[in-house]
Amino acid sequence: MNIEYYFIIYFMLIYSGIKINVRKDEVLLDDGRKVMREVIEHPGSAAIIPFISEDEIFLIKQYRHAVKETLYEIPAGTLDKGETFLACAGRELEEEIGYRAGTLEPLIIFYPSPGILSEMMHLFKATNLIKTQTNYQMDESIKGSVQVKLSDALEMVKKGTIRDAKTVCSILMCAR
Repeated sequence: MNIEYYFIIYFMLIYSGIKINVRKDEVLLDDGRKVMREVIEHPGSAAIIPFISEDEIFLIKQYRHAVKETLYEIPAGTLDKGETFLACAGRELEEEIGYRAGTLEPLIIFYPSPGILSEMMHLFKATNLIKTQTNYQMDESIKGSVQVKLSDALEMVKKGTIRDAKTVCSILMCAR
């Protein structure tokens, strides 16, 4: 594998928010060119594909303002300060679908949108679910959860009904 070197010449913080920062970097590429990059700094997140049985999963329906649609998604959320990815996964699962996982199995770590976003997402598979209760956050717009056979969820991906990247990734990983 070729390792390319990039150097930040300078950066300017454009916005500092609750969960993200936005900055503008001037970067020196390995071939000597100077380019501008806009970067969204994100603390990382955990996403969970919850299995209610061997072949049936939970999906949530959540309104997303950026795309102005209600999407089918797996539970997920941003790390709290000092929180581990595993703890975040457990917390988000219970908050968003009202279940605690008997088992949380790490599946993959990926970058959802590395062209502009530093977020690293840890994907987990949750099994042996124990019913508790939901605890939606005040800034979320979750419209409830649905139980779907994994094979039906795969068809929803193929038809474009499920378009959220973390959900597509988790379904494809578990259906293989």
